[in-house]
Amino acid sequence: MQSILPEGFRLIAFTPREKSHDVLVSNSSKYGLADPSATFRIGTSSVRRVALLKHHFPAIDAVPMRGNLQTRMQKLEAGQCDALMLAFAGVKRMGFDHKIVHSFDENVFVPPVGQGCIAIEAAESLSEEKVRLIRNCLNDRTSEICLKAERAYLKTLEGGCSIPAFGHAVLIKESISLTAGLANLDGSWLLCKQETGPADAPEALGERLGEYVLENGGDEVLRQLKSGS
Repeated sequence: MQSILPEGFRLIAFTPREKSHDVLVSNSSKYGLADPSATFRIGTSSVRRVALLKHHFPAIDAVPMRGNLQTRMQKLEAGQCDALMLAFAGVKRMGFDHKIVHSFDENVFVPPVGQGCIAIEAAESLSEEKVRLIRNCLNDRTSEICLKAERAYLKTLEGGCSIPAFGHAVLIKESISLTAGLANLDGSWLLCKQETGPADAPEALGERLGEYVLENGGDEVLRQLKSGS
């Protein structure tokens, strides 16, 4: 979901979050990344996943892999790659978790903003009574606080899924811990920082971390990404 919503729309609820880490799915356990020098083909079209793979596993060949989960699984079966890098949440929801051969540490392979959570978007014209009913049925306070921090971070970068940015927040009592950062496309530059803030000011925490990333090399990386250089 884009960090800046179209005019006339807003997010009104956030569901309880599934585990947010990435996983490798394959037909063979030998593609489990136990060996950091492993060489095989991983299918993904996420610029974040490609950048992190190149940074941490430079010998891996990241193969472009588009389509919904079923289509990607068909491409895996057809031999277009040796493994797929996917979000655990989607793999579990679609019943393919028995094919997981590796789970990525979310402190190293930090998830993208919002991964594992479903947000409810509605027209601003929706009555407050209906908004309240939807929130009472679906909204999870922890998810809402964490996602507000994450989305504020991404909005500060003026980014979305087209840039290799990442951000993941957790709520510990009434304190938010946000880990976020940015990489360049080839993984040769990566910046990651963790900060904490009060639960009643999640957007301020996200904005502060976003400004830190921009001021410490992120602004130039984003400029290069936008210019295609």
